[in-house]
Amino acid sequence: MRKGLATRQAILHSAVETACLQGLTGLNLQPLADKVGLTKSGLFAHFGSKEALQLATLNRAAELFQKTVVAPAKTEPAGLPRIQGVFDRWLQWPGNAGLPGSCPFFAAVVELDDTDGPLRDRLVRLFRDFQQVIEQLVASAVRHRHLRPDADPTQFAHELLAIRYAHHWCAALMRDPGSMARTRAAFAGLVTRGRSAAA
Repeated sequence: MRKGLATRQAILHSAVETACLQGLTGLNLQPLADKVGLTKSGLFAHFGSKEALQLATLNRAAELFQKTVVAPAKTEPAGLPRIQGVFDRWLQWPGNAGLPGSCPFFAAVVELDDTDGPLRDRLVRLFRDFQQVIEQLVASAVRHRHLRPDADPTQFAHELLAIRYAHHWCAALMRDPGSMARTRAAFAGLVTRGRSAAA
């Protein structure tokens, strides 16, 4: 790997770690440069602006999320087991990817929901893409008769996102030791409501 590319990868790894702990607004150039052993101008030369760094950080986090949460589903049984596997990995993905803190995407929601611009647009696209993945998994579960024929993939995905966001609030903000058990109970309830009689 060329030195410039290796340096950029090191910067982005540290940037994602920072985003997990402090959000995208915590990505300040000087502290990040100090962390990776660069000058501020040296780090700036790799990205050109703070917004470009934030956008690259989002994209790098998305790559890690895909590798850690979504890609392993290809090896799991189709239908409901695949949904279960994705949800289980989603609950613990920062730690499973070797990252500190909590999900940087949910942290970014709070930071960007009232703004406009490339960062918000990219975050929205990432969430929509993942929602589409969930909807496809639900549709597969319906075809395999794991869920009722009238199960609505969009509604299921909406409720699954709501459960995961509630877990972020309960675990990260409230630091409730029972958050994981509550989250898994909520997921079990969602699945129970969606199961087909045949299953």
